[in-house]
Amino acid sequence: MQLKIKNYELRIFRIDLLLFLILVFTIHSCSNQFQIPNSKFQIKDDVGVEVSFDSLPKRIISLAPNVTEALFAIGADSLIVGVTDFCDYPSEVKSKVKTGSYLSPDYEVMTSLNPDLIIMNVESTSQPTYQALKNLKTKIFVSNAKNIDGIIKMLNDLGRITGKENKAKDVSEMIIFKRQNYLTLNKNAEKKNSFIVISVNPLMTANSNTFIHEIADLSGFVNIYKDQNIDYPLISYEDITSKNPSFIILPTDTNKAKNYTRYINELSGKLSTVDAIREKRIILIDENIMFRPGPRVLEGVRLLRDKLNKYLR
Repeated sequence: MQLKIKNYELRIFRIDLLLFLILVFTIHSCSNQFQIPNSKFQIKDDVGVEVSFDSLPKRIISLAPNVTEALFAIGADSLIVGVTDFCDYPSEVKSKVKTGSYLSPDYEVMTSLNPDLIIMNVESTSQPTYQALKNLKTKIFVSNAKNIDGIIKMLNDLGRITGKENKAKDVSEMIIFKRQNYLTLNKNAEKKNSFIVISVNPLMTANSNTFIHEIADLSGFVNIYKDQNIDYPLISYEDITSKNPSFIILPTDTNKAKNYTRYINELSGKLSTVDAIREKRIILIDENIMFRPGPRVLEGVRLLRDKLNKYLR
């Protein structure tokens, strides 16, 4: 029965997707003929700073993996001259100059790249890197893709900045379309209680204000910590036991069995009476997909839905 439902979902999804793509292609093939980006413009970043441009930037340093992925997705990758050590997707990013990590940036390398714009996530503004780059009189744009709507805004902001507005609109509209499709599929579905693991040591999860929660929700799960006041709260094993989730979602490096086996053993030892452990319902998912608020956000939904359907067959 589950297999029949899944096949029906796929047929409906593919038909809707084909119609959507035809509409998008028709609209943008016409609008592309007339779009001429303004040479001078201003755009407010996500910390409220009005960033002014005399022309479209030609040399961009990305200080966040999700920003790097977004720039590639909208076709602005040729403008990237530097990325962090953690920027590893898509594979073409390997040819870009590495500028260090968030906490240990290589300012000498960054300066040598002569960037006309540096893009970073809002979390980095609390680090010394932000002030150091401001002292160097570097133009900075700060993004805060906190949830899926924030991801959509980030894509459109980057499209405006790089002159790739139409492509950014295509990518963001596809996310909107797929999200609505998943909401429709979930309308009458019974969702499964789940505990989303952000980290094991310390034990941390996510509330409903986060894109991570949205991924789980669209996948057919109820986040048992959705009502927490803090976006990423620390919790206790005793509290998880009392809530007794049916599933545990564990984002991890799925290529390193030694690491995720250690996490599974630790969770299993301390949550031995929980249904998710007793029924062996720990779902592993690539942490780079689950934890990056970027254009692949709904790939996480697809993967989780597939894994959930396998358990329910």
